[in-house]
Amino acid sequence: MIINYSLAFQQLGDRRIWKPVLWATLFSLLTLILIITVGTSASGWLFDSIFSYFDSYEKGSWLRIAAQFIITLFLFVLGFFFFGTVHAAFLGLYIDDIINAVQEKHYPWICLRPAPKMMTSVVISLRLVLLSFVVNLIVSPLYLIGWFIPPLGIALQLFVNGFLFGREYKITLMQRLPEEMFNENQSFTLYGTFGAALLMIPVINFVAPLMICNSLFHAIMKKNPRP
Repeated sequence: MIINYSLAFQQLGDRRIWKPVLWATLFSLLTLILIITVGTSASGWLFDSIFSYFDSYEKGSWLRIAAQFIITLFLFVLGFFFFGTVHAAFLGLYIDDIINAVQEKHYPWICLRPAPKMMTSVVISLRLVLLSFVVNLIVSPLYLIGWFIPPLGIALQLFVNGFLFGREYKITLMQRLPEEMFNENQSFTLYGTFGAALLMIPVINFVAPLMICNSLFHAIMKKNPRP
């Protein structure tokens, strides 16, 4: 796995993959800003409606300022943890350019299947976001308990998201690589878990999704060497 991730890291200098990364990063940041702005406004309106009859909650009061600060901080933390998933989803719309770049540099002898239609890419990306949100929401009580028993909480979070990333990027690559290259029982949870850890590191999280995808590509090709 380390060798495959190393190959993915070495290709970060390829200009062909930076256009997808920059577009995905731009859309992800705009989404994060939108979530914080809309969420803060909606939550502020809700708090105003509920606590409007308290004198201590008047405009400019310490209670109102504290409530708005807590809401904004909560949304920012929530956005940070889901930024990787959202970024991976947007990157999924351009992932075919990245797959083409890996194939041309490392495996020119294989014939990729035609890239799926845009709607198919959108469905795959939306599925990743919705599945991640639902699964993490269901497991969130265990996260909460785990955070009081270090490092159980972070390990559980990485494993759950690693399973999702490994599964979804395997499906993505199945759209392009020859069908006979895949083993239905082959799991890439370990690859996804390592990638999920990279997603928690600022700046590196911008390229972590493509590194997961590229490393899986190399792992599959190691199982299917050149004839």
